[in-house]
Amino acid sequence: MNKDQNDGDGLLMVRFKVEVYNTGDFKIWKSKAEKLVKTFKGFINITVLNRLKETDYYYIIIRFDCKENANAWLNSNERRNIFNDSHTPWLTEKHEVIQDWNIFWYRIFNGTKRWKQWAVTFIAVYPLTIVIPTLVKTIATVIPLYFFAGIISALLISGFMIYLVMPFVLNLFKKWLHK
Repeated sequence: MNKDQNDGDGLLMVRFKVEVYNTGDFKIWKSKAEKLVKTFKGFINITVLNRLKETDYYYIIIRFDCKENANAWLNSNERRNIFNDSHTPWLTEKHEVIQDWNIFWYRIFNGTKRWKQWAVTFIAVYPLTIVIPTLVKTIATVIPLYFFAGIISALLISGFMIYLVMPFVLNLFKKWLHK
């Protein structure tokens, strides 16, 4: 298996805020922190998601070759020293967590009530179950599809659901889902 496609990856997520007046100090600190983590055993890569506005969080995703190496970094003296440096009081609201790869990308519904999940899914699915079969039936009058009409409808509904409709609907109802 390719190292870049390892299902056993250790993903360490770090979320924090930086006081607005200390962004210069943060850039210097971030450079030191990145150099340090890159020397650690099992390090694969690091991704920094910068804040969009001054009140947002920074997110850092540090990828290791396994969960054990991510834990080792999390519990290391090197990490503790860089984050607890007396020159970093401007770094606030810091949270660190190691994510399991299998659930990392599917956390949108975490903490959401089941009936809200059902309602949002229904809103996404219902229009597709009306429009797509009607469209396929119209096409079948021109091109005989025989028993493939059902398969084509299912493929189109699931494709539109996953790639177009559900991302749009989740974004639309994001705040309501987590209330």
